[in-house]
This record gives sequence, structure tokens and C-alpha cells, in this order.
Amino acid sequence: MDKGGTDRIREALADLCEPLHDTFARAGAATSTSVKGSKKRKRSIPDLSGPEYGWHRTHTIRAYAHYYLKQRDLGAWGLSGNHRRNGELWLSDGSYRARLLHGPSKTDVPPPGPNLSRRAYYRNPRLPLPDPLFGPADDRLLVLWRLDAQTGAPAFRVVRPIGNWKYGRKAQVDIDFPLPQSADELAGIYFEPSDDEIHLNIPNEESNDDFRAGGISG
Repeated sequence: MDKGGTDRIREALADLCEPLHDTFARAGAATSTSVKGSKKRKRSIPDLSGPEYGWHRTHTIRAYAHYYLKQRDLGAWGLSGNHRRNGELWLSDGSYRARLLHGPSKTDVPPPGPNLSRRAYYRNPRLPLPDPLFGPADDRLLVLWRLDAQTGAPAFRVVRPIGNWKYGRKAQVDIDFPLPQSADELAGIYFEPSDDEIHLNIPNEESNDDFRAGGISG
């Protein structure tokens, strides 16, 4: 396994740890006025707290997150893509591209579906990779986000897809790790090379949060 590849991806994402956690926490809080029973909710605002409106909250959170990310210093990273297209969230630093997708469960990585451009995005060449002859490495990443239903605290998970799969099938990824709240915590994550998979070691890992899986597109 390409330890250097995982190290450079981890280092590249350091600038995103605090901004992503902060902006998604704010985005989640901004939608709380529509929660049933809130004393601050005006009568003119309908109660959209039911499970049938989960899609609405996901879209709203993405909109707020995009708005707040525009105001943050993201280091080498910046917003990219077309947010007007169904509220998509993309980030790029010129070397890496990251698509932020909602992960409503902890058991799946969202498959690409039939869209040809998304299927192409998912087909990263498997690590290890030789150094590129021209320009920087071009890794295409997924960042899966979730908000805790009780606390509203955000959690993020980074995966690097290397192929296409269908719902219910094993996700084709060669990197999968949690994105912690700070760059210092991220620096403490290290990878042990293996012939079969990446073994992730997280010092002082809390047992309350399970980031080993998650998500559908959104």
C-alpha cells in the first residue's frame, strides 16, 4: 500500500478540519427553527421535522454550509463546482478534488449510480501511484458528512473511490478515515501498510463515534 499517498492526502486535508466542523455545526443550528416544539419558531414556519422531510433538511444544511464556507479561510482550498445544480458541494486545492456528500447511515459509501461523469470521478487509479510526470497528483475524494441527531455535532469521513459498485455491494475504496476536528488530531492518524487493505490507527480514539462507514449521495 502506498503510505506516501495516504500521507500526502492527509496533509492536504489539514486545512479543512476546523472549517468543515465549524460551518456544518452552524448550518445545522441554522435549521433548528423548523424543529417541532421550538419556542422560537414562528407560526408561519411549517413543522418540517418529520422523516418525510429529511431531504429538505439535507438540502438546507448544504445551502447554509456553502454560504458559511464562502466566508471562511480554507487555506489552499476553495469552493468549486456549480452549487446551483441541486446544491452540490465541491472543494478543490488545485491538486485534489473533494465532493461533500450526505451520509445518513453508518453502513454504506454512496455508489456513483448511472451518471457517467460521477462514475468517471469514482475511478481513481489504485494506490500505489508513481509520481506524476507533469503537475501534482490528482486524487478525487469523497467527504461524507453527518450531523448527530441528538447534539447536532458534525462528523466527517474521507474515502477515495477506485471503482464503481451498486447499492448493497461492497464499496470500492482504498482510503477510508475520519476527518477530526483539528489538524493536530489529523496528524496523529497513521496508516499501516498491508497487502489487503489500509489499517487505520487513531490515538486516543473515542468509542462513541463509528466512522468506519456511511452514506448516500446528497
